[in-house]
Amino acid sequence: MYYYIVDPQKLSQREFERVQNLLYSSLSEYRVSGEVVRVTGLRTINQLVENAFVRGVKTLVAVGSEDTLHDLINAIGGRDIVVGFIPLFESEIGNILGIKNIEQACKTIGVRRIAELDLGVVNQNFFVSKLSFGLLQKTNNGFFSIFNYRLIRSLLNLPTIDIKFSADNQYQGSLKVIGGMIINSRNNNSADEKISDPTDGILDVLLVSKLTRWATIKHRKQILEGNYEKVPGSSLIHVKKIEILNPPGLPLRIGSRIIAKTPATIEIIPKTLKIIVGKDRKF
Repeated sequence: MYYYIVDPQKLSQREFERVQNLLYSSLSEYRVSGEVVRVTGLRTINQLVENAFVRGVKTLVAVGSEDTLHDLINAIGGRDIVVGFIPLFESEIGNILGIKNIEQACKTIGVRRIAELDLGVVNQNFFVSKLSFGLLQKTNNGFFSIFNYRLIRSLLNLPTIDIKFSADNQYQGSLKVIGGMIINSRNNNSADEKISDPTDGILDVLLVSKLTRWATIKHRKQILEGNYEKVPGSSLIHVKKIEILNPPGLPLRIGSRIIAKTPATIEIIPKTLKIIVGKDRKF
């Protein structure tokens, strides 16, 4: 049985009606119809997920944004169930999974190709993609323009973060950085596709050191796209567990959403998430 949890978020009523009609027609066309429920102020994702388990649902599908998917995965809490994702907005995770729109997502659910993915966990919050701190790569309208001069000025004036960490309970390090990412998966817009595999049981940690003014301008595209490994002086380590000890209160984000603050422990849990993927997945 398919159970679709729809989270319209900031869609207008008119936009939601259009999306809903397309969703229902696509579910019918690919013969993956099921119960469709909507998140409201009185019905949270947590409550709807618990209802699904009570009903013996076998496949839970998040319909909405990446936040919707992460909230659903956290509500599942490691229990054994297959997850699907239908993105209503531009989505890096959708691209990673090989799913770009409603119609393709419904077709993918019909094919039912299931992969077992690792999950990252930070202070008891699961994540599929990556955590970031310091630098931001996206705005609400998509990727930053690399020719935005106000943005370039802000890059030149980024504060330095004195970060201290412990890796795999074996060694400690400290660096002065302007930002970093802790990656379980990401869209492969990088030449190094090894820094993105959500099935390898590894977290890839990228840290960007403070650059000179000229180096910042020269490498702004790589910085803004999150390809930190292409930025001179960046550090890359592969770990199963990392503890960020200092500074205290540093926000850790998924996208623009803060899900934890330091001090924090981040680790990988292999093969935890059963999720439906497309043939064009990036791993």
